[in-house]
Amino acid sequence: MIYLDTDFLIHYLVIQDKEIHRIVNKKIKPWLESEKVFISLLTMQETSFVLSRLNFDSFEIIEKINQIERFGNINYSKKEFERAKFLASKVGFNSINDCLHTAIAESHCKELYTFNKKDFEKIKNYTDLKINILSV
Repeated sequence: MIYLDTDFLIHYLVIQDKEIHRIVNKKIKPWLESEKVFISLLTMQETSFVLSRLNFDSFEIIEKINQIERFGNINYSKKEFERAKFLASKVGFNSINDCLHTAIAESHCKELYTFNKKDFEKIKNYTDLKINILSV
């Protein structure tokens, strides 16, 4: 399974940069067809927040969340939170959510996709999870 970080999903749902949107859509279409994508509840929560910050109205946010909810969702447990705390102790607690994304992905997926180089370059050093950091 493939875990998508929040920034990846935001670029799928919202055209902020045409080239990044094109890259994301090219990657995500085959994954959706083969049902290889898992979305965590944490990702849906963060996506809702980011869409709000981008001034989407409540109806649009619900519509977009419903769109990604069909991919399936993964909750997290105390075990993943403990793992995230360990990772954050290594890379900094300002990255706790990215550490939690990593811990959830470690439990359920083989790969994680993100555009967040700053945080995930550090996290990569403490996990066997394949972290794919995309750029333009």
